[in-house]
Amino acid sequence: MSGEGSLNAFVLLCRETDRVSVLWHHTLHFLQVRGIEMVSYHSDHADAPSSQPLGIVTEGFPERWVCQYIETELHLIDPIPELTGMIARPFFWSEAPALTRLSEQGEAYMQTLLGSGLGDGVAMRVHGPNMRNAYVGMGFGRQRPELAPGMVFELQCAAQIAHLRYCELTESAHASAETLSPREHEVLRWIARGKSTSVIAEILGISRHSVDTLTRRIFEKLEVNDRTTAAIRGLGSGLLHFHGGQVV
Repeated sequence: MSGEGSLNAFVLLCRETDRVSVLWHHTLHFLQVRGIEMVSYHSDHADAPSSQPLGIVTEGFPERWVCQYIETELHLIDPIPELTGMIARPFFWSEAPALTRLSEQGEAYMQTLLGSGLGDGVAMRVHGPNMRNAYVGMGFGRQRPELAPGMVFELQCAAQIAHLRYCELTESAHASAETLSPREHEVLRWIARGKSTSVIAEILGISRHSVDTLTRRIFEKLEVNDRTTAAIRGLGSGLLHFHGGQVV
């Protein structure tokens, strides 16, 4: 593919954008025109054995599957993200059982995935500075597209470029995230749970004006302009993570 939809053009778009939401939009478009129907981005920030997933952002996956994955904590038994840290190349989801000896829980997960109707996909690890690594899953849907030679490598390159640009755009926010006050952290957690300003005010027993003020401070510290991006930054920085199906 050449011209506007080429990898070179995508690199230029990544370099020129200065907003995480726009970067995500460009990345989704690049992948979707190549037959990718579902995308998941799992940030783990560190590859230590005890590290926990800090954030999962998805697009295109059925809501029922996303809810099941989070609420039943399938990320704890999903062998694919961990396997991407062991295998240098991208691989298809369906290859996982042949690439390693799965635990009983891992085998159970693969059976769940197989019976979900999601079809096959490709998995890969992307790497960033200071161990800000992540797992990227790309689902094909029910019918796997015909992938031209080198296409999977092109998908890997695009994911790596987007991840590095994300790390660059959020570098200062990643550092400043630790400066959030306990009350600001509390407001951010409720924002990530989708609560409105009035609901947050009621939960915390403070005024709407106070919530608005705290929200503005959060935006300034995380260098964002909207609630959705603030939640994504919170997850990506480790301020927030999923546990028991909720952001905590």
